[in-house]
Amino acid sequence: MAELSRFVNKICPVCKAPFTENADIVVCPVCGTPHHRVCYMVQNKCALEELHEKGFVWNGRLPDEPEPAKQAQSAEPVDEHRAEYPSDTPQVSEEEMLDMLDAENPFREFLSGVADKTVGADDVSMHELSAYSATSIYHYGRAFRSFRGMTDGKKHKVFFNVCSGLFAPAFQFYRKMDFFGVIVLFAMTLPSVLMTLAAINSETGNVSESAYLLFNLFNTAIMVVLCIFGDYIYYRHAVKRIRKIREGYKDRPTSDEYYMALYESGKPSFARAALGLLAMAFMEACVIALPYIIPTAGV
Repeated sequence: MAELSRFVNKICPVCKAPFTENADIVVCPVCGTPHHRVCYMVQNKCALEELHEKGFVWNGRLPDEPEPAKQAQSAEPVDEHRAEYPSDTPQVSEEEMLDMLDAENPFREFLSGVADKTVGADDVSMHELSAYSATSIYHYGRAFRSFRGMTDGKKHKVFFNVCSGLFAPAFQFYRKMDFFGVIVLFAMTLPSVLMTLAAINSETGNVSESAYLLFNLFNTAIMVVLCIFGDYIYYRHAVKRIRKIREGYKDRPTSDEYYMALYESGKPSFARAALGLLAMAFMEACVIALPYIIPTAGV
C-alpha cells in the first residue's frame, strides 16, 4: 500500500475532495497528478492539462494549494506515472469519496449516479455502463440514466447526440458498433445508388428534381433518426457487450480487472472510424463508377 498511501489526504483537482485510503485513484501519465477514477472519466483528461506545456509536475499539491509549512522531507520523489490503477488498489470504493463531497457540490449527484453498482432491469449497473463507455462519461452517464428510468422514473429512448448522426457511419465504428455501422453505411449510400440508377435509366441521363429531393430527404431522415435514437442504440449495444464480458469474470464480478476489461472493450477506436470513412469513400467511388459499368438508356 506504499504506492497508494502517498496520495492519502491529497486533493483531487476535479472534485477538490481529499483522497482516502480506499480511494480508487488514477494518475495523469504526463504530470502525475492523482484523480479519483470517476473524476478522471468525467473530464476525459487530466484536469491540469493546460499546465502540461509549462512543464508542470505534481509534487504533492495542486497549483492553487498553499505551500505547506516546511518539515522534514519524507515524500517519495515523483517518478514516472501511468494513468492506471496501482496494482495493490483495493476494490473500487466511490462511496467514501462521495461522503467527502459537500452536499451542494454539483458533482455529487452525478458521480453518485455513475458509481451506482445496483443492477437494474437491464441486468447491468450504471457503474458497468460508465466503465464501458470509457469516454464522454458526462454525456453517456445522463443518457444511460434516462434510458434506465433513473431520472424522472420513466424510461426513454430519446437522447440527442448530434455526432451520432452528423458523423455517421464513422461515429458508429468509432464506438465499436461495427455491425450497426455497416448497416448505416449501406443505408446512407442507398440514395446515391438509387439516384445513379434512375439517371442511367432516364432518357436525359438525369433525375427529376422531385426524385433528387426525395433521395436527399431520405439521407437527412437517417441523420436525424441517428441524432435522436443513436445513443439508445449504443446503450443496447453496451448492455449486450457488458453481459458477454461479465461471463469471463464470474468469479470476480467487482474486481478492478473486470472494470478495466469493460473500459478496454468499450474504449473508442479512431482506427475503426478511419476505416469507416474509407469504406464510405469506397462506396461512393463505386456509385460514381456505375454509369461506366451500366450503359445509359439514351445510348
